Amino acid sequence: MLVRSVLLSVSVMFIGIGVVVYHRAPDRVWNRIFAVHALAVSGWVFLNYLIQSASTVPDAELWLRLTHPVVAVAICSALDLVWVFPERIKAAPWTHRVALYATGLAVSAVALVPELLTSIEFAQDTVLVEYGSPFILFGMFTVTVTLWVDLVLLRKALRLTGLQRVQLVYMLVGLLVGQVGAILTMVLLPLVWHNTYFSRWGPASYVFIISGMAYAIAKHRIVRPKVALYRAAAYLLTGAGVAALFAVGIILAKMLLPIHNIPLVLAYIISGIVMGIAAVPIHIYIRHTIDRTFLPQSQLEDSSRHVSEAILRTLNPEELPEFLSDTIVDMFHPTRVGVFVRDGSDGQFICQSQHEPANDEKSVGYPDRLPPEHILVRAVSESRNLLHRAQVFRFRSLAQAQPLSAAMRQLGTAILAPMLWENELVGFVCVGDKQSGEMYEAEELAILRNIMPQTSLALRNAQLYAQMAQMKEYNENILREMESSVIAVDAQEKVVLYNPAAERMLGLSRAEVIGHSVAVLPEDIASCLRRALNSAQVRFGYQFTIRRPDEQTVPVSCSTSGWGGGAATQEGAVAVISDLTLVQELERERQEAKRLAVIRVLSAGMAHEIRNPMVAIRTFAELLPQRWEDPEFRSDFLATAQGEINRIDQLLGQLLVLSKPADAVTEDIQVNEICKGVVRAMSAQAESQQVELITDLAAISYQPIGDESRLHQALVNLVTNAIDAEPQGGLVKVITEAGMDDEEKPTVLIRVYNSGSHIPRDQIEQIFSPFYSQKPGGTGLGLAICQTIIEEHNGSIEVHSTPEQGTEFVVELPAGRQGSENGEA
Repeated sequence: MLVRSVLLSVSVMFIGIGVVVYHRAPDRVWNRIFAVHALAVSGWVFLNYLIQSASTVPDAELWLRLTHPVVAVAICSALDLVWVFPERIKAAPWTHRVALYATGLAVSAVALVPELLTSIEFAQDTVLVEYGSPFILFGMFTVTVTLWVDLVLLRKALRLTGLQRVQLVYMLVGLLVGQVGAILTMVLLPLVWHNTYFSRWGPASYVFIISGMAYAIAKHRIVRPKVALYRAAAYLLTGAGVAALFAVGIILAKMLLPIHNIPLVLAYIISGIVMGIAAVPIHIYIRHTIDRTFLPQSQLEDSSRHVSEAILRTLNPEELPEFLSDTIVDMFHPTRVGVFVRDGSDGQFICQSQHEPANDEKSVGYPDRLPPEHILVRAVSESRNLLHRAQVFRFRSLAQAQPLSAAMRQLGTAILAPMLWENELVGFVCVGDKQSGEMYEAEELAILRNIMPQTSLALRNAQLYAQMAQMKEYNENILREMESSVIAVDAQEKVVLYNPAAERMLGLSRAEVIGHSVAVLPEDIASCLRRALNSAQVRFGYQFTIRRPDEQTVPVSCSTSGWGGGAATQEGAVAVISDLTLVQELERERQEAKRLAVIRVLSAGMAHEIRNPMVAIRTFAELLPQRWEDPEFRSDFLATAQGEINRIDQLLGQLLVLSKPADAVTEDIQVNEICKGVVRAMSAQAESQQVELITDLAAISYQPIGDESRLHQALVNLVTNAIDAEPQGGLVKVITEAGMDDEEKPTVLIRVYNSGSHIPRDQIEQIFSPFYSQKPGGTGLGLAICQTIIEEHNGSIEVHSTPEQGTEFVVELPAGRQGSENGEA
């Protein structure tokens, strides 16, 4: 009964294993062949179950004869599997396979020979079978193919490396153990003793074969055989320890329980529960003890810790890849290592470090760069985890696995380890097979997996550090080469930045200034820096003269700004100081050129304006001798001469206003009252030209200081031009309002607006030039006089003109003292 239950369970288990392995990767040839092998073995085990369950000799004989073709398929499929596993993705040549399976089926034809079975009897709770001479042929075939399978696996295990070698070792060990049990019980003992008493246990030994094959083909993470052996030993020791404790408990219970009249069954139950609870901590203790004794990992873990710390301390992006490759070589001893880092400019991955085999002339080396669309780059970017070449065919579709495995093999890469930062691939490491040919252990892969994020962080830190260093060097080069002086102080008024231009300008060396108080600087500069420390506002336009230690004076302009603090106090301040010596010289030359240009314009204008009346007078003078007796001629001559002389006199008066500085007058100017007077004076002219003239005067508390009469004259010129330029029915408006200049000082604005005229942009820059006029009969001096008067009052005049909105002249005068003036519209 026990044998039948075991055989049935094993048969069902083999079917389950075959189905699971097949569904792991249905497109793999070895998964499909293994499924056939598992089903054949399951059928063979099930036939043995039927043999043991037979009640008649004919039934037992039928099942016995059917086992031979099933066994032949199982053995042939085993050889078919080892021909391709684990490095080939296609089945063996069809000629080999046809010959193999044909031979197997031909040999299994002995099942049809009557002399195969000489006797069948039921005894000792089993079926005893005595084989005849034909069974020798089948036994020889079975042993030959089995040894062939072992030989193929052994040759591959010696040739392959890494995980593939470990897979073959598991398969070979399982085959050897299972084959020894099966051949011993199913072949040798029946041949020697001429019966099958022990054959009923033969199929059970095939558990080792199927388990070894399934583990090698379908297990995701395979451990080394040595580790697996120690794990098995831990389980055996745990079982032995639990059994020993259970036995001791039962012995003690038998000795003590009768005294207290406690049933022995209760002792069995309590002992079982206690042992079940104790089994887990006992196993953990035994496993940890074995691991510490026989599988020391502390040295590798210590090295990993030191490597992580060293990687994070590396701040040179060029040294980090070299350090990483050296570290991987020292820790794992691979045949080759290549470190690729993404180039920020074009996104390609550049090989920044590689270690090649010392004496391998066939090694082609890693490419200098790989594009983002390269299959390895895409694969490692998509997986975001370690890519193991030996696992590619096991857990990827065939269409994906073939090109990826070929690309990894072309570069001699066993493992691809990605470097990720913010979910983006910033680099990866190509690691070759181990020099020893062994597989990479799970602990080693875990260490490599843990190093990669730290490397990504270190690489990012190194890149940022390099960028900062490059920016610092760039800024230092700018400060070193720039002509302007740059001086920076901290919150304690200590100088922390002092560029070479400042040394040349101030005549103070860097050693005399850096780290010292701002008091060592010229007082004006120190004062600007102190003010900047108390305000976050950027200030421009400080101009003063500094005196160098050699008594030379230098005119400078200074701009300051605070940084890093609040509105009141700053963490530091910086001043940019420019030498104005050349600027002032150029300004003098510009003013001189401007003065000469004005003189030329005035000379030409005066010659033109004076020549016209002189021509009229000269013409009358030349006709005077002939027409002296003509009273009408004399009257016309007198009127013309007086008119032209008055015109010349008026022109000279305007020129005097334009060129002669006005007397210094510092009285308050009532701007609104002046505007009212101008409007009253010009209202008749406006009315005659049918132009509306109005005011919009605001109440202004600050008034400018100057000469009211000259300001009145300037405004009269502006209003006159506006009226003359405005068509009939137009509008001229005089507006006053309070304003603020760029330094937030109060000013007074006077706007003269007319809606119906437009000054082209190319003429705006010329309208203030003397003798420039587009008005018939105009002298071109009105606006020039206006500008002169406004500038005498330290003010400015601007023009805004658009075809749609008209023209507006804006006069801005600085406020002198606070007063009071009511507005009026």
